[in-house]
Amino acid sequence: MKLALAGLGAQVPPNRKHVEIYFIQAGHCQKTAQQFYQHYSEKRWLNPDGKLIADWKRCAWQWIWNR
Repeated sequence: MKLALAGLGAQVPPNRKHVEIYFIQAGHCQKTAQQFYQHYSEKRWLNPDGKLIADWKRCAWQWIWNR
């Protein structure tokens, strides 16, 4: 059984504060974190295949990389 620990990438949906901390530690601003959070909240944290995102931190890294 896989346990989702608070703040880890497996916890979906993540805590908004954890997302902000992740983005700030990656050298980005709180506004970028909020845009990411809003975008995926609107998508209900589902990937393009309609499945729940397995790791929000990986998704956030891709968001940062593509910006």
